[in-house]
Amino acid sequence: MKKIKILVAGIVLIGIAGAAGYYLRKGRTVAATGVTHGGGIEILKAAQLNAGMALKTHLDSPVGKAWRTKDFTQLHSMFGLKKNVQDNISFFQASIYILDVTKPDWKLEERKSLEELQTAIADYMMAKRDKPVLGPEAQALSYASKVLLKFNSIPEESIKAMSNFYGVANSEGQRNQKDIVGETLLRMNPVPERGRKIVREKIYSKQDPYQGVVLIAQMRDAMAATELWNEVAKNFSSYPAQYRSMIFKQLVIRHQLIKTDLSVHLDSLLKDGNENSQDAFLVGVRELDIVSKYRSDIQNIANLTQYPETKILALSLLNISGGAK
Repeated sequence: MKKIKILVAGIVLIGIAGAAGYYLRKGRTVAATGVTHGGGIEILKAAQLNAGMALKTHLDSPVGKAWRTKDFTQLHSMFGLKKNVQDNISFFQASIYILDVTKPDWKLEERKSLEELQTAIADYMMAKRDKPVLGPEAQALSYASKVLLKFNSIPEESIKAMSNFYGVANSEGQRNQKDIVGETLLRMNPVPERGRKIVREKIYSKQDPYQGVVLIAQMRDAMAATELWNEVAKNFSSYPAQYRSMIFKQLVIRHQLIKTDLSVHLDSLLKDGNENSQDAFLVGVRELDIVSKYRSDIQNIANLTQYPETKILALSLLNISGGAK
Protein backbone atom coordinates (compact mmCIF):
# COMPACT_ATOMS: atom_id res chain seq x y z
CA MET A 1 0.00 0.00 0.00
CA LYS A 2 1.36 3.43 -0.87
CA LYS A 3 1.60 6.09 1.77
CA ILE A 4 -1.38 8.42 1.87
CA LYS A 5 -0.39 11.96 1.07
CA ILE A 6 -2.66 14.78 2.20
CA LEU A 7 -2.50 18.12 0.43
CA VAL A 8 -3.60 20.93 2.69
CA ALA A 9 -4.71 23.97 0.74
CA GLY A 10 -2.95 27.20 1.55
CA ILE A 11 -0.48 29.75 0.30
CA VAL A 12 3.13 28.87 1.02
CA LEU A 13 5.37 31.89 1.24
CA ILE A 14 9.09 31.04 1.25
CA GLY A 15 11.44 33.80 2.42
CA ILE A 16 15.03 34.30 1.41
CA ALA A 17 16.12 33.80 5.01
CA GLY A 18 14.50 30.38 4.92
CA ALA A 19 16.45 29.58 1.78
CA ALA A 20 19.65 30.55 3.55
CA GLY A 21 18.83 28.12 6.35
CA TYR A 22 18.20 25.37 3.83
CA TYR A 23 21.48 25.98 2.09
CA LEU A 24 23.31 26.01 5.41
CA ARG A 25 21.98 22.55 6.20
CA LYS A 26 22.74 21.44 2.67
CA GLY A 27 26.30 22.79 2.90
CA ARG A 28 26.94 20.90 6.11
CA THR A 29 25.56 17.68 4.69
CA VAL A 30 27.62 17.86 1.54
CA ALA A 31 30.80 18.67 3.46
CA ALA A 32 30.18 15.78 5.84
CA THR A 33 29.93 13.32 2.97
CA GLY A 34 33.20 14.53 1.45
CA VAL A 35 31.63 15.13 -1.96
CA THR A 36 32.52 18.82 -1.93
CA HIS A 37 33.68 21.38 0.59
CA GLY A 38 33.04 24.62 -1.26
CA GLY A 39 29.80 24.48 -3.21
CA GLY A 40 27.40 24.51 -0.27
CA ILE A 41 29.25 27.35 1.47
CA GLU A 42 29.29 29.47 -1.67
CA ILE A 43 25.56 28.96 -2.12
CA LEU A 44 25.02 29.92 1.52
CA LYS A 45 27.08 33.10 1.12
CA ALA A 46 25.11 34.04 -1.99
CA ALA A 47 21.80 33.45 -0.20
CA GLN A 48 22.90 35.53 2.79
CA LEU A 49 24.07 38.32 0.50
CA ASN A 50 20.74 38.30 -1.35
CA ALA A 51 18.86 38.35 1.95
CA GLY A 52 20.91 41.32 3.16
CA MET A 53 20.35 43.22 -0.07
CA ALA A 54 16.61 42.53 0.01
CA LEU A 55 16.39 43.73 3.61
CA LYS A 56 18.32 46.94 2.84
CA THR A 57 16.05 47.56 -0.13
CA HIS A 58 12.97 47.25 2.08
CA LEU A 59 14.39 49.39 4.89
CA ASP A 60 15.37 52.16 2.47
CA SER A 61 12.04 52.07 0.63
CA PRO A 62 9.16 54.50 1.32
CA VAL A 63 7.41 51.68 3.20
CA GLY A 64 10.49 51.14 5.37
CA LYS A 65 10.81 54.85 6.10
CA ALA A 66 7.12 55.10 7.01
CA TRP A 67 7.37 52.22 9.48
CA ARG A 68 10.64 53.43 10.98
CA THR A 69 9.30 56.96 11.51
CA LYS A 70 5.86 55.62 12.53
CA ASP A 71 4.19 57.82 9.92
CA PHE A 72 0.71 56.32 10.21
CA THR A 73 -0.84 58.70 7.66
CA GLN A 74 1.69 57.56 5.08
CA LEU A 75 1.22 53.88 5.99
CA HIS A 76 -2.57 54.17 5.54
CA SER A 77 -2.05 55.64 2.07
CA MET A 78 0.11 52.76 0.85
CA PHE A 79 -2.48 49.98 0.65
CA GLY A 80 -6.16 49.39 0.06
CA LEU A 81 -8.75 48.56 -2.58
CA LYS A 82 -7.90 51.71 -4.53
CA LYS A 83 -4.35 50.46 -4.99
CA ASN A 84 -3.48 47.88 -7.62
CA VAL A 85 -2.76 44.35 -6.48
CA GLN A 86 1.01 44.59 -6.96
CA ASP A 87 1.16 47.77 -4.85
CA ASN A 88 -0.61 45.93 -2.03
CA ILE A 89 1.67 42.91 -2.33
CA SER A 90 4.75 45.15 -2.24
CA PHE A 91 3.50 47.07 0.79
CA PHE A 92 2.62 44.04 2.89
CA GLN A 93 5.65 42.03 1.84
CA ALA A 94 8.00 44.90 2.74
CA SER A 95 6.14 45.42 6.02
CA ILE A 96 6.78 41.80 7.03
CA TYR A 97 10.53 42.22 6.51
CA ILE A 98 10.66 45.56 8.30
CA LEU A 99 8.61 44.52 11.34
CA ASP A 100 10.63 41.31 11.63
CA VAL A 101 13.91 43.20 11.81
CA THR A 102 13.04 46.47 13.56
CA LYS A 103 10.63 44.97 16.14
CA PRO A 104 9.35 48.43 17.06
CA ASP A 105 8.19 49.33 20.55
CA TRP A 106 4.87 51.14 20.58
CA LYS A 107 4.47 53.94 23.08
CA LEU A 108 1.16 54.42 24.85
CA GLU A 109 0.42 57.55 22.84
CA GLU A 110 1.00 55.58 19.59
CA ARG A 111 -1.39 52.75 20.43
CA LYS A 112 -4.51 54.46 19.09
CA SER A 113 -2.90 55.19 15.72
CA LEU A 114 -1.50 51.65 15.54
CA GLU A 115 -4.90 50.11 16.30
CA GLU A 116 -6.51 52.25 13.59
CA LEU A 117 -3.91 50.95 11.13
CA GLN A 118 -4.53 47.35 12.23
CA THR A 119 -8.27 47.88 11.80
CA ALA A 120 -7.68 49.24 8.30
CA ILE A 121 -5.64 46.15 7.39
CA ALA A 122 -8.35 43.85 8.77
CA ASP A 123 -11.02 45.81 6.88
CA TYR A 124 -8.99 45.48 3.68
CA MET A 125 -8.85 41.72 4.15
CA MET A 126 -12.64 41.50 4.59
CA ALA A 127 -13.68 44.11 2.03
CA LYS A 128 -16.13 43.12 -0.67
CA ARG A 129 -14.48 42.47 -4.04
CA ASP A 130 -16.04 42.56 -7.50
CA LYS A 131 -14.21 39.37 -8.42
CA PRO A 132 -13.29 36.19 -6.51
CA VAL A 133 -10.07 36.46 -4.50
CA LEU A 134 -7.60 34.39 -6.52
CA GLY A 135 -3.93 34.38 -7.46
CA PRO A 136 -2.11 37.65 -6.71
CA GLU A 137 -5.13 39.07 -4.86
CA ALA A 138 -5.12 36.07 -2.50
CA GLN A 139 -1.36 36.50 -2.09
CA ALA A 140 -1.86 40.13 -1.05
CA LEU A 141 -4.40 39.07 1.59
CA SER A 142 -2.07 36.37 2.86
CA TYR A 143 0.73 38.92 3.28
CA ALA A 144 -1.72 41.28 5.02
CA SER A 145 -2.59 38.48 7.45
CA LYS A 146 1.09 37.98 8.27
CA VAL A 147 1.50 41.70 8.96
CA LEU A 148 -1.42 41.65 11.41
CA LEU A 149 0.08 38.68 13.20
CA LYS A 150 3.37 40.55 13.73
CA PHE A 151 1.72 42.53 16.54
CA ASN A 152 1.33 41.33 20.09
CA SER A 153 -2.32 42.34 20.14
CA ILE A 154 -5.10 43.12 17.69
CA PRO A 155 -8.05 45.42 18.46
CA GLU A 156 -10.96 43.49 19.95
CA GLU A 157 -13.39 45.06 17.49
CA SER A 158 -11.29 43.82 14.56
CA ILE A 159 -11.24 40.31 16.02
CA LYS A 160 -15.03 40.40 16.39
CA ALA A 161 -15.45 41.70 12.84
CA MET A 162 -13.19 38.99 11.41
CA SER A 163 -14.98 36.31 13.44
CA ASN A 164 -18.32 37.55 12.11
CA PHE A 165 -17.00 37.70 8.54
CA TYR A 166 -15.85 34.09 8.74
CA GLY A 167 -19.33 33.07 9.85
CA VAL A 168 -21.24 34.83 7.06
CA ALA A 169 -18.84 34.71 4.08
CA ASN A 170 -20.31 31.68 2.35
CA SER A 171 -20.27 32.51 -1.35
CA GLU A 172 -17.99 30.60 -3.72
CA GLY A 173 -16.14 33.81 -4.63
CA GLN A 174 -15.27 34.44 -0.99
CA ARG A 175 -13.75 31.01 -0.32
CA ASN A 176 -10.08 32.06 -0.34
CA GLN A 177 -10.86 35.31 1.43
CA LYS A 178 -12.70 33.40 4.17
CA ASP A 179 -9.91 30.83 4.51
CA ILE A 180 -7.25 33.53 4.94
CA VAL A 181 -9.33 35.34 7.56
CA GLY A 182 -9.90 32.01 9.31
CA GLU A 183 -6.18 31.19 9.33
CA THR A 184 -5.51 34.62 10.83
CA LEU A 185 -7.98 33.98 13.64
CA LEU A 186 -6.60 30.57 14.59
CA ARG A 187 -3.03 31.90 14.66
CA MET A 188 -3.82 34.69 17.10
CA ASN A 189 -2.50 34.42 20.64
CA PRO A 190 -4.70 34.13 22.55
CA VAL A 191 -6.89 32.46 19.95
CA PRO A 192 -10.47 33.80 19.86
CA GLU A 193 -13.42 31.45 20.20
CA ARG A 194 -14.06 31.54 16.46
CA GLY A 195 -10.52 30.25 15.89
CA ARG A 196 -11.18 27.31 18.21
CA LYS A 197 -14.44 26.64 16.41
CA ILE A 198 -12.71 26.57 13.02
CA VAL A 199 -10.30 23.91 14.27
CA ARG A 200 -13.02 21.86 16.01
CA GLU A 201 -15.09 21.79 12.81
CA LYS A 202 -12.12 20.16 11.11
CA ILE A 203 -11.01 17.70 13.79
CA TYR A 204 -14.55 16.32 14.14
CA SER A 205 -15.04 16.10 10.38
CA LYS A 206 -15.67 12.62 8.96
CA GLN A 207 -14.28 13.67 5.57
CA ASP A 208 -10.75 14.79 6.43
CA PRO A 209 -10.00 15.30 10.14
CA TYR A 210 -6.28 15.45 9.40
CA GLN A 211 -6.76 19.00 8.10
CA GLY A 212 -7.82 19.95 11.62
CA VAL A 213 -4.68 18.34 13.03
CA VAL A 214 -2.57 20.42 10.63
CA LEU A 215 -4.36 23.57 11.82
CA ILE A 216 -3.63 22.82 15.48
CA ALA A 217 0.05 22.51 14.61
CA GLN A 218 -0.08 26.06 13.20
CA MET A 219 -1.59 27.62 16.33
CA ARG A 220 0.45 30.04 18.45
CA ASP A 221 -1.75 29.79 21.54
CA ALA A 222 -0.02 26.89 23.31
CA MET A 223 -2.72 26.40 25.94
CA ALA A 224 -5.53 26.26 23.40
CA ALA A 225 -3.49 23.94 21.17
CA THR A 226 -2.86 21.56 24.08
CA GLU A 227 -6.57 21.47 24.82
CA LEU A 228 -7.34 20.64 21.19
CA TRP A 229 -4.59 17.99 20.96
CA ASN A 230 -6.25 16.25 23.89
CA GLU A 231 -9.62 16.41 22.15
CA VAL A 232 -8.05 14.73 19.12
CA ALA A 233 -6.55 12.03 21.35
CA LYS A 234 -9.89 11.43 23.04
CA ASN A 235 -11.64 11.17 19.68
CA PHE A 236 -8.91 9.08 18.03
CA SER A 237 -10.78 5.76 17.80
CA SER A 238 -13.68 7.35 15.93
CA TYR A 239 -11.55 8.71 13.08
CA PRO A 240 -11.74 7.02 9.67
CA ALA A 241 -9.13 4.27 9.44
CA GLN A 242 -7.24 5.88 6.56
CA TYR A 243 -6.37 8.92 8.71
CA ARG A 244 -5.50 7.28 12.02
CA SER A 245 -1.85 6.55 11.32
CA MET A 246 -1.12 10.15 10.31
CA ILE A 247 -3.07 11.56 13.24
CA PHE A 248 -1.39 9.16 15.66
CA LYS A 249 2.08 10.30 14.60
CA GLN A 250 1.13 13.92 15.24
CA LEU A 251 -0.18 12.99 18.68
CA VAL A 252 2.66 10.74 19.76
CA ILE A 253 5.40 13.26 18.98
CA ARG A 254 3.53 15.52 21.43
CA HIS A 255 2.79 12.76 23.94
CA GLN A 256 3.99 14.89 26.85
CA LEU A 257 0.99 17.17 26.26
CA ILE A 258 -1.51 14.32 26.05
CA LYS A 259 -3.37 13.17 29.17
CA THR A 260 -4.56 9.82 27.79
CA ASP A 261 -2.37 6.74 27.24
CA LEU A 262 -1.44 6.67 23.56
CA SER A 263 0.23 3.26 23.85
CA VAL A 264 -3.21 1.60 23.86
CA HIS A 265 -3.42 2.28 20.12
CA LEU A 266 -0.16 0.54 19.19
CA ASP A 267 -1.63 -2.97 18.90
CA SER A 268 -4.39 -1.85 16.53
CA LEU A 269 -1.87 -0.03 14.35
CA LEU A 270 0.26 -3.17 14.27
CA LYS A 271 -2.71 -5.32 13.26
CA ASP A 272 -3.60 -3.03 10.35
CA GLY A 273 -0.45 -4.27 8.64
CA ASN A 274 -0.21 -1.53 5.99
CA GLU A 275 2.87 0.64 5.58
CA ASN A 276 1.31 3.79 7.03
CA SER A 277 0.20 1.98 10.18
CA GLN A 278 3.56 0.25 10.56
CA ASP A 279 5.32 3.58 10.22
CA ALA A 280 3.04 5.11 12.87
CA PHE A 281 3.62 2.12 15.14
CA LEU A 282 7.41 2.48 14.87
CA VAL A 283 7.27 6.21 15.55
CA GLY A 284 5.02 5.47 18.51
CA VAL A 285 7.30 2.96 20.22
CA ARG A 286 10.25 5.27 19.65
CA GLU A 287 8.56 8.37 21.06
CA LEU A 288 7.04 6.51 24.02
CA ASP A 289 10.39 4.82 24.70
CA ILE A 290 9.00 1.29 24.79
CA VAL A 291 11.08 -0.30 22.03
CA SER A 292 12.12 -3.24 24.21
CA LYS A 293 8.49 -4.21 24.85
CA TYR A 294 7.79 -4.53 21.12
CA ARG A 295 11.18 -5.76 19.96
CA SER A 296 9.90 -8.92 18.25
CA ASP A 297 7.21 -6.93 16.38
CA ILE A 298 9.79 -4.42 15.23
CA GLN A 299 12.02 -7.27 14.05
CA ASN A 300 9.08 -8.70 12.14
CA ILE A 301 8.48 -5.41 10.36
CA ALA A 302 12.18 -5.10 9.51
CA ASN A 303 12.16 -8.63 8.02
CA LEU A 304 8.93 -8.40 6.05
CA THR A 305 8.41 -4.80 4.91
CA GLN A 306 8.88 -4.00 1.24
CA TYR A 307 9.42 -0.32 1.92
CA PRO A 308 13.02 0.90 2.44
CA GLU A 309 12.05 3.82 4.70
CA THR A 310 10.09 1.57 7.05
CA LYS A 311 12.90 -0.99 7.12
CA ILE A 312 15.50 1.66 7.94
CA LEU A 313 13.39 3.00 10.82
CA ALA A 314 12.77 -0.50 12.21
CA LEU A 315 16.45 -1.43 12.04
CA SER A 316 17.51 1.81 13.69
CA LEU A 317 15.19 1.06 16.61
CA LEU A 318 16.53 -2.47 16.90
CA ASN A 319 20.10 -1.20 16.91
CA ILE A 320 19.29 1.26 19.67
CA SER A 321 17.76 -1.50 21.79
CA GLY A 322 20.58 -4.00 21.40
CA GLY A 323 21.09 -4.91 17.76
CA ALA A 324 19.11 -6.52 14.96
CA LYS A 325 18.90 -10.28 14.65
